[in-house]
Amino acid sequence: MKTLLIWLSWVLLTSCGKAQDKDTPTPILPSGYLYKVEPGIPGKATYVCGERPFNSKGELVAVGDLDGQTKQVFDNIKTSLATVNMTLKDVVQIKYLVRGTYTNVSADTVQRLNKVSAAYFSTPPQLIDMKSIAKIVRDDVLIEIEVIASN
Repeated sequence: MKTLLIWLSWVLLTSCGKAQDKDTPTPILPSGYLYKVEPGIPGKATYVCGERPFNSKGELVAVGDLDGQTKQVFDNIKTSLATVNMTLKDVVQIKYLVRGTYTNVSADTVQRLNKVSAAYFSTPPQLIDMKSIAKIVRDDVLIEIEVIASN
């Protein structure tokens, strides 16, 4: 019996060692805050909050480029939604928080954001909100996006 336990322990440890192989791909994880709400009725709502333009290594993408940072944020949102089996087609609301000094987002910025989002959405979500804020997390972060998805 003691020999059997030792042998089983050895097999278990050997298996664990193989499971931690260096060739095993690291999963892509969402970088923002994601939470899912499942009410007692059909359908579910998923909230992706505070999504910023950082890549999977935690590096800021497209420093000084609002369009490039917006693309990275939408790519991050796609990754986040995929973790709960949703896509950008499920997004019903977007909230843009754009770094600026005015209370309203400029017409030029609105046009740029609409152009970038058109590459990700065949039809725009039902609700779109844009706000200009003085500072996001860092001075070089130009945009933060929050979405609500439902299916």
